[in-house]
Order: sequence, then structure tokens, then C-alpha cells
Amino acid sequence: MGTAGLHDSELGELQRRVIILRVGLLLVVALLGLQLWYLQIREGPYYRDLSENNRTRSVIMEPARGLIYDRNGVLLANNVPSFTLYVSLEEVKDRDLLIDQLSNLLGLDAALVRDKLTARGNKQLPRKVKDRLTLREATLVESHRLDLPGVMVQVESQRNYPGGVTASHLLGYVGEVSPDQLEKPEFADLHQGSIVGQYGVEKFFDQLVRGQAGEKSIEVDAVGHEKRTVVVEQPHAGDNLYLTIDARLQKVAENLLGEESGAIVALDPRTGDVLAMASRPGFDPNILSRELTPKQWAEIVQDEGRPLNNRASQGQYPPGSIFKVMMAAAALETKTVTPSTPIFCNGGYQFGRRLYRDWKAGGHGSVDLRRALVQSCDVYFYTVGQRMGIETIASFAHQFGLGEETEIELP
Repeated sequence: MGTAGLHDSELGELQRRVIILRVGLLLVVALLGLQLWYLQIREGPYYRDLSENNRTRSVIMEPARGLIYDRNGVLLANNVPSFTLYVSLEEVKDRDLLIDQLSNLLGLDAALVRDKLTARGNKQLPRKVKDRLTLREATLVESHRLDLPGVMVQVESQRNYPGGVTASHLLGYVGEVSPDQLEKPEFADLHQGSIVGQYGVEKFFDQLVRGQAGEKSIEVDAVGHEKRTVVVEQPHAGDNLYLTIDARLQKVAENLLGEESGAIVALDPRTGDVLAMASRPGFDPNILSRELTPKQWAEIVQDEGRPLNNRASQGQYPPGSIFKVMMAAAALETKTVTPSTPIFCNGGYQFGRRLYRDWKAGGHGSVDLRRALVQSCDVYFYTVGQRMGIETIASFAHQFGLGEETEIELP
């Protein structure tokens, strides 16, 4: 009897504990259900909006271009920090409205902005709309961030030419890669907004100095403020470039030309190094490296002075009396004359029905090769040329490189 009673007592206690446990579990489930209801039903819209407004942007990190120096280490082209305006297309619901807002706020050309936003390319990457923003412009954008969905300002390096117009035809300028360029194999790794060399050594050595872009992932809130940044790949700066140019000599050559149209080239006769290559009129590459409107570009290319024409490398000119040096070498090589062969100069040379006059009225009298070179006697070399014949002259001219490409590193 006693043992059975004890058993019933223990069983009753166990049942009470089971009931308490069940009640506790029900309370926990009820609390969890209440919490889920609160989060999903009561606060659901809030957290849904919060989730939608916290987005991740993939942003290209533009590389710094390599620096350009003269032969003595004088800096000719460097980079400076600048503000760049981007638009993330995925976050823009009304593109026309945004274009109007940016045009009015920053005074941008609406058609140009539209072209940027509709250009071919990866639409998941932010589009570059304008670089080289002033501090005032960048501040304006930031102060209107709530009204400009998808708009952001990034700090990037921009090309700078400390010397302005000095050596402008040599250095050239940079600009955004064009849609046509993006179709070419050498630009396959670039994207809309990438900066490439468009003229001069900037163009010829572009693949060397432009570097490799990086990428970062940015988490932003509803108003576009950056909350967290993860660098996926660091950008790699381009290689530095040293030219054979002597900056001081280049400046002297350009000063000698002044406002005149023309060119001056100075070579090291021992190595063939180009020490100076001046062309006038010139241009400021800092201006051409910015975004220009079609009207601004037309004004430059239609300038009667043709400032974009490198008269030192893109022009062909009669050599004048310098050609006499080649004629002298050819005459000696072919034994047409010896250094002491005399030729009489009476001030003119009759060829067919035409009389070709010497620069010196009355002539130089009897001259040998040395005196003919010293006095630049025209009649002497007319006579030598007649004796050698046009085929021989042409052959030696080609041997001296006339009419041949110079292979200088300029496009």
C-alpha cells in the first residue's frame, strides 16, 4: 500500500511538470508568433523600404596615369585630384527628370548628359557624366542628394599639364574613350568613361601609361550616403615615361617662334635623340582634356591657324639649301666632282628655256666644293645636279631618309 501511494505521488508530480513545460512552450511559440507578426505585418513596410533603399553599387576605380618627364626629370604631365559626377542607372526611375535637374543645377548640356546615360555599355556600372567638377559644383550635388537618385560624386585623379601650351604637340592630351574606340581590340578592357590618350605621346604610349582600373562595392542608404565600402580590386597606376626632350631647350625653341606659324626641331647628331620639337601655334592640353561641347570643339578645329597641326611631324616642306649637303655627299660618292673641282658661277644657270638665278647677283665666281657649301652657291649645285642626273639624286635622297617615315613615337 505504501509503495503504490508513493508511485502515484511521483506520477502526479511528473504530470504537473509536463503541463508546465507545455504551457511554457506554448508561451514561447506565442511570443515568437507575436514577434513575427510585429515584424512582418506591423513593421513590414518599414523594413521592406529599408531593404530596398540599402543598395550595393559596383564602382570602377579609375587608375592614375603614369607621369611624363623630360630627359632631366622635369615633370611635364602629372595628375591632380578632382571631383567626378556619376549616375547609377539602376536607381534612376525618371531619366528625363534627372537630366533636367542636372542640366539646371550644373549648367550642363542636356543632350550631352543624355548621350552619356544612353551610351552603349554595362548598365550595372555607374555612368560618368562630368569630370573636373569644381568644389562649388560638388557641394551643390551633395546638398541636393535627396532630389537626385542614383547620383554620386567620386574623387579621382585627372590629367594635368603644368607647362600649359609648352610641348603641347608632343605631349598631346587625353579624353574619354569614344564608342568607336571601344569596338577596337586595344580598348577591350575599358568602359564608358575610361580616359585614354587622344593625341601626341599620350596616344602613342597610351597602353603603357594608362594603368589598370580597379573596382569597389559600395553599400548606400536611401539618400545615397555611403555606409560601407569593400574594395574588390585595387587600381594599378600606369608606368612613368621619360622623353628625350630637354624642357629648357623646348621652351627656348617655342619662344623663338613666338606668335609666328612654324616649327623648330633640335636633334642630338650623335644619337638622333629629339631634344626639342616646337610647333606654333599651339594649344593648352588642359583645356582639350576636358569635356568639350560640339561647338567648342568646332571652334578649335576650324581655327585658321590650325593649332592642332604639328608642323614639325605632320608637314612636308621643301628642304631648301639644306639639300646641298646631301648633293655634296652624293657628288663625292659618285665621283661626279672632287673636293677641288672648280665650277664657275656667273649668277645664273640656264636649263632649257629658263634661267635659274643664284641668290647672289653677279655670282660667286670660280668655287670648289668647300666654298660652294660655305657660300651656299646655287649655280654650283645646279651644275652638279645636271651632271649626276635625277635618278641618282632621287636614290641618294631616299638613302638620306627623305620621303621616308621618321619612326618617331608620335601618331
